[in-house]
Amino acid sequence: MAKPVAARGFARERVVDAALELFVQHGVRGTSIQMIASRLGVTKASVYYQFQSKDDIVLAVAQPILDDIEHVRRIADALPTDEARRDVAMSGLIDLAIRHRQVANVLYGDPAMRELMVTHESMRQCVDGFTKLLTGASTNRTQLVAMTLLTAGIYCCTTDPRIAELTDEELRAELETVVKTFTSAM
Repeated sequence: MAKPVAARGFARERVVDAALELFVQHGVRGTSIQMIASRLGVTKASVYYQFQSKDDIVLAVAQPILDDIEHVRRIADALPTDEARRDVAMSGLIDLAIRHRQVANVLYGDPAMRELMVTHESMRQCVDGFTKLLTGASTNRTQLVAMTLLTAGIYCCTTDPRIAELTDEELRAELETVVKTFTSAM
């Protein structure tokens, strides 16, 4: 008899949650399927029943942030100017980095995740499309470096223990102030 869909969905969610915890602690490459299975108290076969490969688990961990990026892109694409699109994209980036602090840290900081962003077509398209929103239609090297610096800073701020006492609202306000100052100088 087949397992009910809801049970499998819950099991997949448990695998993703366990994997995220381990990715934060050990990195993507430092986390094995066996480690995920052990964390859950199940066999490796149980994990493979939910996901065909570790890359599939990594993609599932990243999916909520990628979905948010696509949502922000759809909103920004409807705006008439590069400046308006960039403002919405930066605000959306701040929101998603705060909302998905752990995932953002893994997504942005792990070399294996960066490699997957290059090799996985839909992930690369998502990131490239968002980068174009941030930099505008005509981008030079300096603008690309500036936006990379700014986005890295946003991600790092959401996980920096020195500012961990800030509430999400306080951190959002501070980041928006810095972003407006920085982008107005571009």
